[in-house]
Amino acid sequence: MKRIVMVAVATMTLLAATSGLTMAAGYGNPQFLVDTNWLALHLNDRDLRIIDMRNSPEEYAAGHIPGALHLAVNQVRLTVKESGFAMPPDYEIEERLGQLGITKETMVVAYDDQGGFNASRLFFTLEYAGHKKVALLNGGITKWTAEERALSKTLPQVSKTVYQVHTETQRVAPAGWIVANLGKPNLALVDARSPAEFRGEDLRAKRGGHIPGAVNIEWTQNLTGDKTFKPADELMALYSQAGVTKDKTIVSYCQTMHRGAVTYFTLRLLGYPDVRGYDRSWSEWGNDPTLPAQW
Repeated sequence: MKRIVMVAVATMTLLAATSGLTMAAGYGNPQFLVDTNWLALHLNDRDLRIIDMRNSPEEYAAGHIPGALHLAVNQVRLTVKESGFAMPPDYEIEERLGQLGITKETMVVAYDDQGGFNASRLFFTLEYAGHKKVALLNGGITKWTAEERALSKTLPQVSKTVYQVHTETQRVAPAGWIVANLGKPNLALVDARSPAEFRGEDLRAKRGGHIPGAVNIEWTQNLTGDKTFKPADELMALYSQAGVTKDKTIVSYCQTMHRGAVTYFTLRLLGYPDVRGYDRSWSEWGNDPTLPAQW
């Protein structure tokens, strides 16, 4: 009887420890998404770095997930003088990751309070940098606090590391590359902006409209009402019905590659192998009259 109880307890412990990945079952890359149960059980892991990417440092100071460091989204993007943002140079990414105490073996879990809006931008940057161990917290701190889980006001102390990126440059699609590949059957462009922006009615650049051939799947369609990601089958149906299939090269974009980063993350979560982000997005395309546009 005692042995049966011990086996039952061990089984329950194993299920609890893997619940984050069990929850993500069905996705092509389930390791990219963890839930609150998984994170609560792994808070003290030596090789875990939790990154709080809320816009407000004051909110972070008032209470964050224990062990989390705050990282402003401007620290993982480069402001471009003309307009918008771009991927930072390699040395800046290395410096930032080193300041966070991240090594190649560090499991990075990012969260925000906007359904992955900022956290996905970090995911995009880390994939470009060649960092393999990275995930988003499903539902972010919104779900964490709704479950009345512990918060901390302590600023963690970390030791600086030396990080060397091994860039996967194909993760970024510049405007010239997109122009050269427009019209090819193996290219799918996903515009994550609102339908009004896509149609050119909501003008946020000199020109409205969208990149020719793009399909409009607004970034919020990836999420449920509680800001968690929709089940894999729903998301696969959403994209495949729009012609966004795994056999194609997919380029996501929006206005500044934040909403587009959520789309990028979603497609990578689903297991799409060749996903690229147009980091300058419509902030560049819509302001350059030499680039083709469609309404």
